[in-house]
Amino acid sequence: MEKGVNYREEAIACVKDNVLPIHQQIYAKYNGDFDRIYTEAYNSNSYTGKVLVPGKVYELSYLECSCTKVKCGTRSCPEQCECSRQSILYILSQLEPNSNFDVQIVNTILRGGDRCTFRITRGAEMKRQIAICGLDCEKCDAYIATKNNDQSLREKTAKLWSELNHASILPEHINCEGCRMNGAKTLFCSSLCEIRKCAVVKGIETCGYCPEKDICPKVNAIWQNNPQARENLQK
Repeated sequence: MEKGVNYREEAIACVKDNVLPIHQQIYAKYNGDFDRIYTEAYNSNSYTGKVLVPGKVYELSYLECSCTKVKCGTRSCPEQCECSRQSILYILSQLEPNSNFDVQIVNTILRGGDRCTFRITRGAEMKRQIAICGLDCEKCDAYIATKNNDQSLREKTAKLWSELNHASILPEHINCEGCRMNGAKTLFCSSLCEIRKCAVVKGIETCGYCPEKDICPKVNAIWQNNPQARENLQK
């Protein structure tokens, strides 16, 4: 990818105020029925949809490149197509926050194709308290203390984590509503976790959708110590 370009941020900025509301209206009109959306709604002179596996796999094709940066001539590299993939991922995540989606680039005009085609795979709904790496947030003392407003557990957890991490962690730092949920998070989860940072940049819901998961030393270190975490992402 082009050095220094955050395609995820560019994609969100591009679609959140105009394209996203259109898709939200379509989603509401068809009551979230993706099979109908990809056959009836996504069928125009600009783009077409196709159902490959009902309820599971879809294709979305744009008959011409819709990227504003390509149209105005500021970008021409095939890597720019990642921005379009990220925009589709972002829209899907806003339509169904509790579902998992994988978006693959089949071919694009910048890559020599006659159209831009993306394949969307809709995964089974995953419990929202499963973290990006697969750990179950409901078993974390910080989450339990937050949910139950248990000050005693906050103090106990802060003391233990301070000893384990050789850092000063205070009880007020022990507040977390879950890795993939909006709301409070511990400092580590919100700012320091390299796995979470990586997933945000790649625009993936969990490590289970990452093509590099099997060779990633960070997430595999977690899976080796907690095999259930990997199983959680395979459900």
